[in-house]
Amino acid sequence: MRAGIANLVVLKTTKYAFEAFKKDPYTTLKDDSDLILSTEIRANWLYTEEDAEFGGLWHAVRQMLLETFAEHDSQSLQHTLYAMGEAILNNFANVGEISLSLPNKHFELVDLTPLAWTTRDRVLAADEPHTRIEATLKKS
Repeated sequence: MRAGIANLVVLKTTKYAFEAFKKDPYTTLKDDSDLILSTEIRANWLYTEEDAEFGGLWHAVRQMLLETFAEHDSQSLQHTLYAMGEAILNNFANVGEISLSLPNKHFELVDLTPLAWTTRDRVLAADEPHTRIEATLKKS
């Protein structure tokens, strides 16, 4: 039996950085220790028991995905995706595997003081381009 979640939009404004990553001569991305992380969670998981209480489990898995996303001290979206999958597999004996797909939705802080705005920073949403991080984690 499989269950899942789609189109669960989340955003966090703390505990997210992207720095100290591998670089080559063509790298233009800069290290940043203070980023906004936003994504749209798509997850599906495989139950290992046919007689599990699916409604309660679904809500508990959803809650753990949200809590892990919010509390994880993330070094990248990939890092958070893995932590979310690991949390589900480690905390639910009757979930044998989980597949996650998380697009990296970009939100940037923009300094508007040069335009004489009284509020220093505003958030600019950029819908494209974005990456989609996907993985399936299984119990061994």
